Amino acid sequence: GQSQTMSPRIDPEALDLESPSFRAWKKNILLLWKTAAQNKYAHIFMHPVTDDLAPGYSATVRRPIDLTTIKRKIDTNEIRTTAQFHRDMLLMFHNALMYNNVSHSVYAYTVSMMTDVMEIIKAFYSSHNHTPDKHLQKSMSRSRVASVASQ
Repeated sequence: GQSQTMSPRIDPEALDLESPSFRAWKKNILLLWKTAAQNKYAHIFMHPVTDDLAPGYSATVRRPIDLTTIKRKIDTNEIRTTAQFHRDMLLMFHNALMYNNVSHSVYAYTVSMMTDVMEIIKAFYSSHNHTPDKHLQKSMSRSRVASVASQ
């Protein structure tokens, strides 16, 4: 039969997909995505990373993700909460930080974009009266530490 691992976990925060509040959320999260996609370093993250571009990438990064994939997941309702969006964006940045050497310019660009995007996500949470769950909150303060360390 159909394997269970493919279906997205139902998130208690998830709204009914037909509800006006879900439609409003989706419109807003797409604006948030667009803001991230307009970051000056977003081109680095726009498409899946290939081993041609980044030797050994597929061996190093177990859960690759990029902005185009995140957009598709929003469009298909696979991402249906702010936390899910937040997690995928973090995963994208963490993959880049894990693969690239600290001295590589991509590492610095990632820290810069991650800092900006985490601030935007934080503002999004507060404007929607949500607080990120504990491990996501930690990631927000960690990204600030990373940006201070890289300056």
